Amino acid sequence: MSKHSLEQPATLPNIVGTHFPPVVLTISADFQCCVDAGASSAAYFFEELITCSLHDHMIASSRVFINQIKHLLALQGDNRPFNQQHFMDAFIAGYLGRIQQELRLFHGGKLSCQSL
Repeated sequence: MSKHSLEQPATLPNIVGTHFPPVVLTISADFQCCVDAGASSAAYFFEELITCSLHDHMIASSRVFINQIKHLLALQGDNRPFNQQHFMDAFIAGYLGRIQQELRLFHGGKLSCQSL
């Protein structure tokens, strides 16, 4: 069992007022900074919408993020792949969660897990 508990899950903050609830993720709050990095990267995608496809942006963002994580873990002497995977999973959860928030806004909040 992982030492990272979901008792306190990571979240994405509201992007439009208090009527829009935060997205609670199935990622431990231990990785909130990685979730935040993914959400910030996705937000930047919307600024670059005309010049870059979502697929290309996600790949490039993921590569930059994981290279930074590998570097930081190497400085700490930690090369365990499962640690890198936890960080990457949290980054992607933040990235896709932010995209999902935008889709909900675009569709008037009508998207739910049942309709996806």
